[in-house]
Amino acid sequence: MRLGFALTEDGRKVVVVYEEDKFLEFDKEGLDCVFSDINKVISAFDVVKDLPLKEVMVKKLLPPVNPRKVFLPAVNFRSHSSETSMAPPPFPYFFTKFNNAIIGNEDYILIPKELKRTDYEGEIGVVIGKRAKNVSRGEAMDYVFGFTVVNDVSFRDYQFPEVHPYGLNWVMGKGLDTGLPVGPWIVTKDEVDFYSLEIKTRVNGVLVQNGVTKDMVFSVEDMISYLSKGITLEPGDIITTGTPAGVAEFSGKKYLQEGDVVEVEVKGIGVLRNYVKTI
Repeated sequence: MRLGFALTEDGRKVVVVYEEDKFLEFDKEGLDCVFSDINKVISAFDVVKDLPLKEVMVKKLLPPVNPRKVFLPAVNFRSHSSETSMAPPPFPYFFTKFNNAIIGNEDYILIPKELKRTDYEGEIGVVIGKRAKNVSRGEAMDYVFGFTVVNDVSFRDYQFPEVHPYGLNWVMGKGLDTGLPVGPWIVTKDEVDFYSLEIKTRVNGVLVQNGVTKDMVFSVEDMISYLSKGITLEPGDIITTGTPAGVAEFSGKKYLQEGDVVEVEVKGIGVLRNYVKTI
């Protein structure tokens, strides 16, 4: 099932299902308190998934999830490790982004005008479906609700170079406003053969990244198990896959600039499209 969050033509914010090129709304049957928050729908999915559906006119898709926590692994594709000349870390190595960075499909990525090296990183977002603490690797997929598409927009002017002895500037380099497009919806895990997925990023229609999930250094199971040892994961939290080779910083391709259209496509999930504007 493709599950999203949308603004309707009549001004309501509703959870929608995308099916056969139509948007469908759940007949809530007194469950309005659940449908007020898409994270609650994720938590109660076994209850709501069989409710009747009715067609609804959608004006705009909103971010399909409202995560309290987002974890992004550094250098988690072998191809990206090769292009950066950085060996993968010995364990999953994460940075984080916050709610200020999250935007939806067709929204604008805003680049402060003084920055010259803003980059794209096409990824898949793993959406947690239930509370996870001290989860074993073998049980990890039981805690996954589904998958969405993510663009880890990176502000390299801030991120690099390393400031000795403090390391990279992860917060400003990764966490600026609009730096995490997510969408267009979540596809439930039963519809996805995860380790056969391809991630393709295009800028103005030109293919700049093309990677496969089987190239990941640490698997979804590895990352959930590692994080949940000390951090309680909640429904709606996101763990991303990391990005394949082809980012501008290490490939010599062009950085993002005013007027660009960025698309991250994962066949079987969807196409996340955003526009670039300088401010």
